[in-house]
This record gives sequence, structure tokens and C-alpha cells, in this order.
Amino acid sequence: MRTWLAYSVYPVLWGGSVITLVVAMSAGIPYPWIGPPLLLAVGLAVAMLERIQPHAREWLHDRSDLRTDVAHFVANVAVSQGSLALFAALAPVRASLPSAWPSALPLAVQVLIATLVIDLGLYAIHRASHVVPALWRLHSIHHSAERIYWINGQRRHLVHELLEGAPGLLALFALGAPVSIIAAAIAIVTLHLFFQHANVEYRLGPLRHVFAVGEVHRWHHQRRYEDVQGNYAAVLALWDHLFGTALPKQGDAPLDVGLDQDLPRDFWGQLRWPFRVDSFQDPSATARHEHVELPNRSETR
Repeated sequence: MRTWLAYSVYPVLWGGSVITLVVAMSAGIPYPWIGPPLLLAVGLAVAMLERIQPHAREWLHDRSDLRTDVAHFVANVAVSQGSLALFAALAPVRASLPSAWPSALPLAVQVLIATLVIDLGLYAIHRASHVVPALWRLHSIHHSAERIYWINGQRRHLVHELLEGAPGLLALFALGAPVSIIAAAIAIVTLHLFFQHANVEYRLGPLRHVFAVGEVHRWHHQRRYEDVQGNYAAVLALWDHLFGTALPKQGDAPLDVGLDQDLPRDFWGQLRWPFRVDSFQDPSATARHEHVELPNRSETR
């Protein structure tokens, strides 16, 4: 039963929710009537699965981080929804300009194209955030999490949230993509991030090389800086394989996640920290700190 659940969770919930979203919108149901309820339902389902079949039981316990992660979650969802409201307000202006968007294609294909554009933009900024010091200071807020669970997929500095989403969203707006298509693509990415950071024991077999699911992404959250230089993909792990940034890791990642660097633990402190003088340091210095790994998942269940 546990094995069946492990291999069915992602296809049924993520795949099923994507199909439901696209079919409903193709049938003429407006995105606001189907998108937000679907996000809420899947989020609650993932939260419940974390209790039923956790990947690591020690990640179930609040480490005085839940309030901070919820604040990041609410703030970043507000940013993404705010961008949609902005694009909707600018739609009349955009409609007066030439459009290169393939609106004659089926809605499912349009959503796929939009998701690929957003996902590639996320990959590009994520990769740059591990190279450019100023971006790393912002991105390190995400890496400061000492456990991985579905809510802290949204533990991102607000400025970094804007920077990560900007390339894909601006490209889609420039191409003339309808706001409903952009909204659907954002929902698909958000739904995937629920699973990418879910503390749920689930597997995808060989398809883990196609989709950046938890068993791949957890290697990106290891404590040592040199261990996290790869597996940057948000949705499609294919980007990492295409651009040579896939980490050559197999099996379950150690549970020792976070940073060997002291960062504020509260929401407002984390928003201020990247701009403080004491944050301006070589991120690779964390690799020189004494490092003790926690046991593997199989030893803690």
C-alpha cells in the first residue's frame, strides 16, 4: 500500500490537477472559479499526506519556522496574484499592440507553452542566483530552511520572487499571452512547488529525470555550498540535463539541510538581512565550516 501510494501521489494529484485545470478552462470555466480552489485543495491534500506518509518524521515538527514560512507563503502568493492583476489592468493597452501569441492553438498547448516560458525563466534566475553574490544573498533566505515541507517552497525573499518571475512573465506579456493563460501557467508551477518541497515519501522512477520532484530537489538543499550547485529546475528537470547542471546524485539526500550561516529566523528580519553589511561575504565560505551530516532518511523512520 505504501509503495502504491508513493508512486501514485504525484501523477494523481499534480497530473490530475493540471488536467482538471486545463479541461475546465477549455470548457469555458473562468480561471478564478477553478484555479484558486484547486490550489487550496491540493495544498491541503499535500499537508495531510505529510502526516500520513512523511519522507522524514523529524521534518514534521515546528522548529520555530512555521510562522515565518506562512508569512513568506502569503506574501509571495500575493506578489504572484498581484502580477496577474497588473497584467489584467494593462490588457486593454496590450490588446492595441501587435501580438505574436499563438492564440489559434488549443488552450492546452497554449498553457504548455506559457508554463515552459515561465519555467525556463525560473531556471535562469535560480542558476544565476548561485553565481551572482547579490542574488545569492536574496536566494539564501530560501536555503536557510532547516527542514523541507510543502509551505517553504515559497520561502523566498520578496525581491527574489519578483526577479525570478520577471523573465517569464514579461516574455509572455510581450508575446501577447492572455492573462488567463498566464494565470494557469503560474498555478501549474505553484502546484508543482507544493510537491517539490513536500515532506511526503513519493517516487517518480525514471521520470525524476524529466520532472524536478522532491527526490531530485532535496539534493539542492544540502548544507554545504558546494553541494548545491545544480538541480536548479523548478518544474522540468530537463533544463538541468540540457544545460549540464544536473547533480550526479542518486538515492535519498541526507536530511542535513539549511545553511552553515546564521540568518534571522523571523520574516521581517529575513527581508532586511540581504541588505545588511554583515551579509556581504563569500557564500563559498560556508564550505569551510565544520560540517556534520544527519543520518539518511532510512535511518530515521
